[in-house]
Amino acid sequence: MLKNSIMPRRRAAIVYLAATLVLLFVYFQSAKNSYFEPKCEKVKKVAYLKTHKCASTTVQNILLRFALENELNVVLPASGNYLGRDRKYQRFMIGNTPWERAGLEYNIFCLHTIWNQDEVNKTLGEGAVYITMLRDPIDVFESLWNYAAMHTYYHMSLEKFARSPKKGLLSQRAFGILGRNQMLHDMGLTEKSMDNIELVDRKIEQVDQGFDLVLIAERFQESIVLMKDELCWDVSDVVNLKLNARQEHRKSSLSDEARQALEEYLEADYRLYNHFKNKFNKRIIEFGEKNMNQELDKLNKENKKTKATCDLQEVKNENLEGESKLWGKGVLGYVAKSELPVCRYMSMAEMSLLDYIRKIQTARANLTNPTSIQVEPEENNKLPQPNTGLNVAPFSLQNQEGLMGNKFIKTADMEKIKLMLKGVQPFSRG
Repeated sequence: MLKNSIMPRRRAAIVYLAATLVLLFVYFQSAKNSYFEPKCEKVKKVAYLKTHKCASTTVQNILLRFALENELNVVLPASGNYLGRDRKYQRFMIGNTPWERAGLEYNIFCLHTIWNQDEVNKTLGEGAVYITMLRDPIDVFESLWNYAAMHTYYHMSLEKFARSPKKGLLSQRAFGILGRNQMLHDMGLTEKSMDNIELVDRKIEQVDQGFDLVLIAERFQESIVLMKDELCWDVSDVVNLKLNARQEHRKSSLSDEARQALEEYLEADYRLYNHFKNKFNKRIIEFGEKNMNQELDKLNKENKKTKATCDLQEVKNENLEGESKLWGKGVLGYVAKSELPVCRYMSMAEMSLLDYIRKIQTARANLTNPTSIQVEPEENNKLPQPNTGLNVAPFSLQNQEGLMGNKFIKTADMEKIKLMLKGVQPFSRG
């Protein structure tokens, strides 16, 4: 009787032990595979279509900082912040620069342009990830209206413009480049095609095929998380501040009738926006709510830590000066009290940061080809500049001493550039 009662218990113990061993084997095998599984490598070639008034300056700052910290080359004209202001991008637009003459390889494309997928492909070469950002079209138009002072072109308020027939002057793009369906315009759709739904849908399909990730400005931090995941970057690579934001009193309020009129006026951009908004929502679901919340928490903590470390203070543009002074009125910028590179880069105005990178790339180009340093600015990329106190005029670099002449390049940076000209690489992350 005792023997009979012991046997079932023995069998149960053996089964339990066997099951435990199987589970342990599966666990350790999984851990082993996870440990030895190769991690993804950081993407170091990125093409970013910088759409107007879509929080794109913030994303651009992230990309430019990454270029600086990893000693990467940016596709830049000799001056300004446009690669084709009123025409599609062509590589000849950078043909007069030291970096192009020296044959440097490019990693980052992130300036305003009229998009030309084939030319960007040729410029960056294989392996690039293509990204852009979209925003609700009415918000884009309202932001453009105030930022670019479009009332001075149309001689009326935004409310009146929205409700008026689009004839004569009102049918034209402000200053030849800004206005209706701005996002599709930036993507290369011609004005004549805006009212042809078939051509609009064809352009949307081309964007869908040509871009790896389309971000949505209204869900900015989630967009940054997806971009970080797509590029296999660290959270420290994507810390961000809301750059080039307007002061609240600069924003326009519109009647319901005006908003409805603008929605019809911007129908093509809404087709684009709604398509990619739906696609973005699906990608968020695929990413997973729990995973997204964890990543957002990490990013939020990193943003707060960086802001505290840098002692970054938000300041009205009219109170800014030097390399932090922005283009335009009624916008907000930052002042950093810390001298850490990331702090300085985050608080620099776009024009100042681009000029700073030009100095470094000129030095890098000179290492490869000393004769490449002479440059004449490309007329197509000149920008009319208000009197902001910024030295953004096209520069001409005739010798190494001239290279050091920009008043916004600090002494420490000049020494680094001089070292670079001697063959030393001092621009590592630190």
